[in-house]
Amino acid sequence: MAGSQKQKFLALLKILYEQTDEYHPLSAPKLIELLAEQGIPCERKAIYRDVESLVNFGFDIMQSTCPPGYFWGRRLFEMPELRMLVDSIKSSEFITEKKTGVMIDKLKTLTSRYQASELDRLKDIAGRPKNRNEGIFYTIDSLHFAIQNNRKVHFSYYRHVIRDGRIIPQKSHEFTVSPYALIWDDGKYYLVANYGKYDNFSHYRLDRMRQVEVLLEPSRPLSQFSRYDEVFNENDYISGVFSMYAGNYEDYVYLRCSISCLEHLIDRFGQDIFCESYDENTFTVRIKAVVNDGLVSWILAQRGGVNVMYPPELAERVKGALVSMLSQYDNI
Repeated sequence: MAGSQKQKFLALLKILYEQTDEYHPLSAPKLIELLAEQGIPCERKAIYRDVESLVNFGFDIMQSTCPPGYFWGRRLFEMPELRMLVDSIKSSEFITEKKTGVMIDKLKTLTSRYQASELDRLKDIAGRPKNRNEGIFYTIDSLHFAIQNNRKVHFSYYRHVIRDGRIIPQKSHEFTVSPYALIWDDGKYYLVANYGKYDNFSHYRLDRMRQVEVLLEPSRPLSQFSRYDEVFNENDYISGVFSMYAGNYEDYVYLRCSISCLEHLIDRFGQDIFCESYDENTFTVRIKAVVNDGLVSWILAQRGGVNVMYPPELAERVKGALVSMLSQYDNI
């Protein structure tokens, strides 16, 4: 008898979790019917007692009057949160098409079957660029272990080549590096590390890494080549790096910007930057950033709305990029 009572209790809990939400409550007679389909007899009064026991135990079982019935209330994730997670997974290029489907199916288990069907409609990723390296999650696991245990890693790095009219991955280098952080940027996943021959940080895309091996050799201390003493400051680092382009040096950059570029500036640097009015239509701003191709590309993307005042080396790089682009159209 005790065994059957426990079975009924668990079956009721499973039905409420999987088949109800605030828009789809189940009445006591319907719950009795669903339990009977599983070979579990139950009376109406027993349903009331069991639901009360679930509530007393801490489960958020709510009662609806129109239509009458019971439903599972508060869940680990609300539906808007699940939609955002699904959209994030879909837009992440480093997650393979197969793994995208698997992860969304896991998220579907966190809500009712009705809301899960809504998430199912969001699964379509046709036409989206997706990584084909199914081993990337093993790579992530290995790299996290190496970072947490202060160990170097060795891996093969692949780039794409054209062969017989087809684009295929081909091993280009092997690296042994000291890993410090994994950073997700613009739909891609990067390893921030130090390649021992140089005194700076380098970036490696995880979808291009293969045969990752965690070594016994300890990682290089950050204090030997960076401004970080013991702990890598991910937020500080990201604020100065553009689109994960590595750079040789960091500098204060002075920009004169059009008012129309203010939102783009906030999107990239946040709201804590200090700005001063320059004239009626422009303002100046000082930021600290790594001077690299990513910064140059961002400035060019503002279509003349951002002008470099300092350093002169950056202004020359922007000018050089423009001249190079224009030269491609000289014969048109």
